[in-house]
Amino acid sequence: MLRWTAFLVLLVGPLMLAGAERASDGIARGREVYVAEGCINCHSQYVRPGTGDVARWGPSRPLAEALEQTPPLLGNRRQGPDLQNVANRRPRAWQRVHLADPRAITPGSRMPSYSYLFAGDAARGEALLDYLDSLGNETMAARWADAQQWSPRRDTAVAADDSAGRRSYLAACAGCHGPKGRGDGQLAAQLPVPPRDLVSGAWIYQGPDRKDAAEPLALARLIKFGVPGSAMAGHEYLEDGEILALAAYVRALRQGETVPAPAAATAVAAVLPP
Repeated sequence: MLRWTAFLVLLVGPLMLAGAERASDGIARGREVYVAEGCINCHSQYVRPGTGDVARWGPSRPLAEALEQTPPLLGNRRQGPDLQNVANRRPRAWQRVHLADPRAITPGSRMPSYSYLFAGDAARGEALLDYLDSLGNETMAARWADAQQWSPRRDTAVAADDSAGRRSYLAACAGCHGPKGRGDGQLAAQLPVPPRDLVSGAWIYQGPDRKDAAEPLALARLIKFGVPGSAMAGHEYLEDGEILALAAYVRALRQGETVPAPAAATAVAAVLPP
């Protein structure tokens, strides 16, 4: 028995090491693709400490870490979102769809298509995904914990608007969840896990807010931050009022009727901290 154990250790050890080396090589190649494609011209990799960056993109890291890289990729301008921790906000499947057709997943996006990276053997595209997957993937737990502490400002709850919620839903959610919330959006087939049916499917809330009274707040948090490590991406760029309006609309889909904005606002305001 001991001999077999020793044999397995000798066999598996080198295989795990080889796998780690291949992953490291993929990340290094992906970083080269990132630099060559000029991603640095639109995306920063520097979450500024003590600013709104931390809530939106966080957590921040010492500047020295970035300066040790060759070359440093702090970014020239921030035309698009910061990518320092992008792996804790956007899963690989989402990134692949977005790189190939940005406006299919983010209507109105100014980002050009990089579908050519996935032509042929798709080696350059997959390497870029390896690199993006490495950016902040170790911060998922911290990101989720921070998300559970977020609450919309009280003065935005009364601004929740049903029509605004529907517009936000069609722009940001319908591509995956479908125009009526049935999980049958045009991008659904491109995701490894089918998007949730928001009308009749099970709703799963991770974290401390599982009681019915807290559902509106839990839903708002889920919409804003997504679920790290899953295909559910967040919408960190939306203002608090937009998040609440969107949450009200999603709840209306569930109930099969239109929820008046005041009722939605009251439901959320009831669970906000004083």
